[in-house]
Amino acid sequence: MANYKSFIHVIRLDETKIDVPAFLNGTVYCFSKLDGTNAVAWADEAGNIHCGSRKREITCEHDNANFMNWFTTDNSTEKLREFLILNPNLIVYGEWLNGVDGAKQAGTIKQYLDPGFWIIGAFDIDAGNYLYYDIYAGLLNGVYDKIDRPLAVLDHPKYDDITNLLKDNHFNLPGDTNGEGVVCWNYDFCDEWGNFQVAKIVAQEYLDHKGNSQKVRIPQIREGLEHDIAVAFISSADCEKCKQKIMVANNLDEWENTGKYIGMFLNMLFTDLITEEMLSIVRRFKTPVIDFAILKNECFIIGRKYLGLI
Repeated sequence: MANYKSFIHVIRLDETKIDVPAFLNGTVYCFSKLDGTNAVAWADEAGNIHCGSRKREITCEHDNANFMNWFTTDNSTEKLREFLILNPNLIVYGEWLNGVDGAKQAGTIKQYLDPGFWIIGAFDIDAGNYLYYDIYAGLLNGVYDKIDRPLAVLDHPKYDDITNLLKDNHFNLPGDTNGEGVVCWNYDFCDEWGNFQVAKIVAQEYLDHKGNSQKVRIPQIREGLEHDIAVAFISSADCEKCKQKIMVANNLDEWENTGKYIGMFLNMLFTDLITEEMLSIVRRFKTPVIDFAILKNECFIIGRKYLGLI
């Protein structure tokens, strides 16, 4: 019986976080990075449908942006629910763009032509691995049609071959709107510890040269280290993501600069940096000695500037 399993943490395609030449040494599937809310769906062996968010199983009573209420009742997912019941070993992962039944679209991009739930991957519990795109797309043919399809399938690409896809990425968007970025899968790649990895390039971060260590080298340990870490690893896109998560969690249609929400936003910005980027920070800055009180303050400064408070 399949249990909740969060989607793999997608790391930045950056030589401080992953062996880029090794990752690109093979067939790389490049998908548009959809800007929504992480959503998970599966069934147990008793035929019950389960749903989850990025970090937890959800219920209709404790939902996430109304995903489970929609998924378990909407006619468009009926065949997909039946498929999951017949395949309790499979978990499907997607981005919930919302925008259905009059609801607002989720995320920072509001112009998706076809909102709803878009599948971005599938995991086989019995085999213990993510399925190749061609396999899960084939299984879902005629079952569900909202699948994030590759922008390109590249054989032994160069780093620039990936970044070039950022320029003309209009998947599910008007021609004058570019997607948030590109997500790369090399289904045959594992890192030096044997861990499967999925990588991304976020368009705004790339344009800001954030995380692009092939072009920008940040000095190692020195005075002002905590400032350098915060600037290198917190972009406007990261700030916007945190703000959107606070809005979803508190059912806000518009952001409110109140003490409660500002505090939640600033602390989430710091917490996400520590939980998601620390290994990359250690690698880039060569096992630095960090004053976390100073680092937290630097995160708060960036967050307050983003909110227009300073």
